Amino acid sequence: MKALRVTLFALLVFAPLQAGCNRKPAEQAGAPAPAPTAEVPHQQGAAGSQSGDARALFERGLEAYRDDRDEEAVESFRQAVALDPDFAEAHYRLGRAYNAMKQSEEADKSFEEAARLYEKITKREPKNSDAYYFLGLSYQEIGKYDEAVKAFKEAVKNSPEENDDKYYELASAHFKIAQYDESVRALKKTLELNPDHFRAQELMEQAKSGAHRIEEFRKRQEQLRKQQVSGSNSSPANANAGANTNAPPRANTNAPAPPPT
Repeated sequence: MKALRVTLFALLVFAPLQAGCNRKPAEQAGAPAPAPTAEVPHQQGAAGSQSGDARALFERGLEAYRDDRDEEAVESFRQAVALDPDFAEAHYRLGRAYNAMKQSEEADKSFEEAARLYEKITKREPKNSDAYYFLGLSYQEIGKYDEAVKAFKEAVKNSPEENDDKYYELASAHFKIAQYDESVRALKKTLELNPDHFRAQELMEQAKSGAHRIEEFRKRQEQLRKQQVSGSNSSPANANAGANTNAPPRANTNAPAPPPT
């Protein structure tokens, strides 16, 4: 189970947490952590003030999740969002914990709520790179890949410093909707920033293969189109030529009738 969790963590790209927590070392398999980015501000709850208890429960949930105590993580995140319903990242992390327990329906609800809250944050703070980043992650979890691409583009554009993980997630979202050329471009930037980004290295091979398949398909389609155009241009001429040489002379329907005898 521990090896499986390390793999799952490696697939999930963590932006800096709202509380400024460091990444789990195994997530990057020894790769250097990305440059710090502006934190996503925690959203105040219904009472109008940040709940210290919600923050403490959130931190407890993160620790439990990293230690494979999934049920405890779910319970901690659930209590956090109960105390502070506008705690966007707690909803997102709750979705991740539900996924670890294979409770997909509950996970989707949490990701949808996280997306809704991050949409509110980005509308209020249109330059908040990390909010767009988590918005894109939430969209990906519920299969909204087109929206995820848009969110990650904003995350990249508004990031105070270039971040390899943000470019990677942009590449991943492009890949999932078969936009392979765009994925390759984002992966090149990812590897330019972090040559040791092993997930980007793996995805690059797949993206290049996909781009090649698309190009070969386009070439075949173009060849077929040209053959059809060539055939349609030559067939009528041949048909008319055959009709002119083999058909008997037509009677002159306009000639006057012979005089009566």
